[in-house]
Amino acid sequence: MPLKAYFAPCGMGLGHVTRCEVVLKRLEQHVPVEAYFATYSDGLSYVEALGLNSLPMPSLEIAMKRVGEVDMERTLARTPVFFKVIADQIAHDMSYMMALRPDVVVSDTRAVAVLAARALGLPCVCILNQLRIYVPRKRRMLRASRWAEAGVVAILGQIWLMADGLFVPDFPEPYTISLMNLKVPERYRKRAKLIGPILTKRPEELPSQEELKEALGFNPDLPLIFVPVSGPAIEKAYFSRIVVRMLSKLADELQFLISLGNPASPRELAYEKGSMKVLNWVDDFYSCLKACDVAIIRGGHGTITKCMAYGRPMLIVPPPSHTEKMMNALRAKQVGIAKVILQKSLSVSKLKKAILSLMEESTYRRRLSEVEGIAKKLDAAGEIANTIMKLAGGLDS
Repeated sequence: MPLKAYFAPCGMGLGHVTRCEVVLKRLEQHVPVEAYFATYSDGLSYVEALGLNSLPMPSLEIAMKRVGEVDMERTLARTPVFFKVIADQIAHDMSYMMALRPDVVVSDTRAVAVLAARALGLPCVCILNQLRIYVPRKRRMLRASRWAEAGVVAILGQIWLMADGLFVPDFPEPYTISLMNLKVPERYRKRAKLIGPILTKRPEELPSQEELKEALGFNPDLPLIFVPVSGPAIEKAYFSRIVVRMLSKLADELQFLISLGNPASPRELAYEKGSMKVLNWVDDFYSCLKACDVAIIRGGHGTITKCMAYGRPMLIVPPPSHTEKMMNALRAKQVGIAKVILQKSLSVSKLKKAILSLMEESTYRRRLSEVEGIAKKLDAAGEIANTIMKLAGGLDS
């Protein structure tokens, strides 16, 4: 009998569902697995594109402004709608779980799935990198923001503690990127285990940087900048427009590979001019990451930790009002592996200066070499897979 696994990743962006995909692949190396993915929005589109068993969930969305900024006023005004969606998600999770009777539930930042699993007496593990939620502070809604933050921390903390295993795919200190997001009462933090980044491929499993550049159609002797655009659809669309426009003005000096993060698009190549390639989606993120000399990213936790594991310096442009990505970016800068430019301050000259600095200053290379060495000793996906098999009554591999 195959191990029946119910994956419940957050559907906002692709990072959560791709982490679950890696854990599934690791499980399949040891036992037959019958997997189901209960998610929504971008996460659901990705699961369906892969041909995996998908279970549609009601969408929980954050209100966004046209410029890709979180709209706090509209988001807080939607609180009654949020509660309804959360109730609907619990009902869907309960219904799916009762019908499937999975051996184990794997939640990635979806608290309601943990509640449903506990209510049905099902083993459950949780993957997350944000034990604490920081609500953006706006002057006109300062009190509401503070109350919302306190309430979310208190409620979610109790829910995370219900999981049989709580895994944070991050580096041990002093290189922990989600350090600020782990500043919670001790009873929450001591249950969370830092296990390192969840990787599908390790750098040593891939060809050399020069070979990968050439395979991607670039000059192996020139610097390559990789720009994997991520986030909700509105955020991605706005940032894609401005970054393609600005970087195209540097294409005579540098090579650029830009992924728009649209896996559902029927065409891989969106645009090509000179030394710049813009793809709707890259099939092998890790090959692109190893091929590049610098990555320009939005501050997603998974992307930062993957860059660290591959020893790649980062230029991070966090979305406005996105507190988690902003704190991730500032922490990466503090660790000494990244530069940060605010979206409102972006310019061609600042982009060029930051990219050249990341490539030329030896301090970044030294610090990233240390982090890359630590990553080689960690096996996050294997650790989660072993715990899942134990909870499901399987053998420790």
